[in-house]
Amino acid sequence: MPQDKFWDVLFSPSVLITFIVCAAIAGVIVWLRGKWIGRRQQQQLAEQRRQQEATLERLLEATTADKRQVVAEYEQEIKARDGRISSLEHQVARLRDRLTAGGVIGVFGGGKQRDVISALLLENEQLHELLAAKQSEMRDLMSDMTARLIDRMDEQAKESARAVRYKQALLSAFLEREETRQLLNNMLASGDVPQEAEVRELPEGNPPPVADSTTRT
Repeated sequence: MPQDKFWDVLFSPSVLITFIVCAAIAGVIVWLRGKWIGRRQQQQLAEQRRQQEATLERLLEATTADKRQVVAEYEQEIKARDGRISSLEHQVARLRDRLTAGGVIGVFGGGKQRDVISALLLENEQLHELLAAKQSEMRDLMSDMTARLIDRMDEQAKESARAVRYKQALLSAFLEREETRQLLNNMLASGDVPQEAEVRELPEGNPPPVADSTTRT
């Protein structure tokens, strides 16, 4: 009968061998495609990680440059005040030496001499207080800048970690989907699943976003 002849041809060794070879080639192609896609995803993740590290490094360099500029300006201001204080102290010492050597109350009279010395001493004391205040202000500013820099670095590190975990979750879901599809194709090729059964193909596109553990906490 023609029907029996058809089945004999279908189940002949040559047809079965051809079918097995085609199924094996299809499985190898699917496996290679999955490996290539996974490698490409890993390369993209590595490139994004390098870009994030470069951005963080540029931010740190800019912050360090600003901090050095502020420190240099304050050092120049402190040097100028130190020079002025030294000059006033030298003038006060010179006037005291003149008073001691001359044995008189003052060059311009007792009241004027005392007023000049008192004014110089008062200005010298005020400059010392101003210098101490500026030094304390600079220390507070440096502490604040350091704290802000550390907070910014922590924030950048957390954002980078969240981004990397999210990309890894997407990649894992994608690879799982590819492995499931490859398994179904192998089962169809080997005949474990009937040809008449309807097998739904997994949807294309990106998997739904995976919630980050850090954002939930």
